[in-house]
Amino acid sequence: MKKHKKWQLMLLLLGSLIGSAGAVKASAAVPDISEWQGKLTSTEVKSLASQADFVINRVQYGSSYEDLYHSSNESLYVKYGIPFGSYDYATFTSTSTAKAEAKKLYSRSNKNTKFYVLDFETTSMSSSAANAAVKAWYNEMRSLTSKKLIFYSYQSFATTYANTARQSFDAQWIANYSSKPTISFSLWQYSSSYYLSSLGQYVDNSLYDSASVTTYHPLSWWTSSSSASSSSTSYAYSSYTKGQHVYLNKSSSTYYDGTTIPSSAKQKYYKVTATKSVTTGKSKQLVYLSGLNKWVRSQDVTGYWIGQHRLYKLREKSTLFKDVNLTTSTGKTLKKGGIYTGTLVKSGNFYRIKTSGGYITAKVSKSDHWYYESLPSSKWIKAKVGLYTYNSSNFVKSNRHAYHAAGDKIKVTKIYKRSGGSRYYKTNKGNYVSANRSNVVTQ
Repeated sequence: MKKHKKWQLMLLLLGSLIGSAGAVKASAAVPDISEWQGKLTSTEVKSLASQADFVINRVQYGSSYEDLYHSSNESLYVKYGIPFGSYDYATFTSTSTAKAEAKKLYSRSNKNTKFYVLDFETTSMSSSAANAAVKAWYNEMRSLTSKKLIFYSYQSFATTYANTARQSFDAQWIANYSSKPTISFSLWQYSSSYYLSSLGQYVDNSLYDSASVTTYHPLSWWTSSSSASSSSTSYAYSSYTKGQHVYLNKSSSTYYDGTTIPSSAKQKYYKVTATKSVTTGKSKQLVYLSGLNKWVRSQDVTGYWIGQHRLYKLREKSTLFKDVNLTTSTGKTLKKGGIYTGTLVKSGNFYRIKTSGGYITAKVSKSDHWYYESLPSSKWIKAKVGLYTYNSSNFVKSNRHAYHAAGDKIKVTKIYKRSGGSRYYKTNKGNYVSANRSNVVTQ
């Protein structure tokens, strides 16, 4: 995004040379417009409507400077039906000035804007201070609007000064004129010399099509005023828990910190040792992988049940297959919410659940293990139905110790696993009770 008008003249003189060297051709423009493009005329904007999918319009250069022509240009975008977003070229130097800058952007922007952008590409702050300020800008804007919030910068600056804070935004817009960025992004500013005949000048241009970005949003996402949460984004399964195992997908490209995932790390299983809720790309969660010691987006892994668990509740309807490779259907499906007994088996790199009638996938996203696997932090469980505690881990009638009615609370001290996969608790009185989720609930 341009700061100085002299660059326009240079681009006008050199644009044809630079443009002819570019390897990317846009089917429709997504231009960056600021006061350096001047006060646009009705004729120009009417013509621009046939050349641009949407426009991203600068509103201010920090809190102290409002773009000269943004209001006039935005009124013409509205008149001629050009969707647009509004951006703030950041000059804040602290969390407090970041908040003030966000408030100014919101008050100055035309309320027909489809989204708001933080253009953060220069700072005198340290990395930690910059991350805090960017997050403060985001939080302030989010308190003012439910519209989508976009983070803009060039790759090296983004990963150095906003690598944590930028992940909170609904999408990331990354500039790199020499090559495709290697971090996750939904909009790529690939050129600073795209000629717009409607305006008779060169502009910065961007791509959002699925072939050009790592996290794709359709045109309707960019041109709708709805919030990101109500957009058409389809999020990957994002409900992993500590202790589960995940397979690092072949298609994964970068860790959450922006560094490249080597091929040698992919297509292997890792234990999840921590999780974190965050919306980024097509993920609403990060998982920390033991061995790699890296945070990875949930979209880059596939969770599988590993080890014996015995009972599974299906999160969704599942096709039942005759073979372990899941290639030949039995013609039957297992119902969503059904609880089934199964044994885990491995086929190549992947796990399956073998039931009495065939095989289903052992993906964590498709089923839920139906025994508690750990001791609750409170050490209390509550009976969901009437049940017995036993004086032995062999739950037969002769070993019954005491009856507990539905709603009774029982204090537990340990959890055990049988060879077949079922779990049971030891009570504080030295007796034993089932850890089956149909029978008890943790407190």
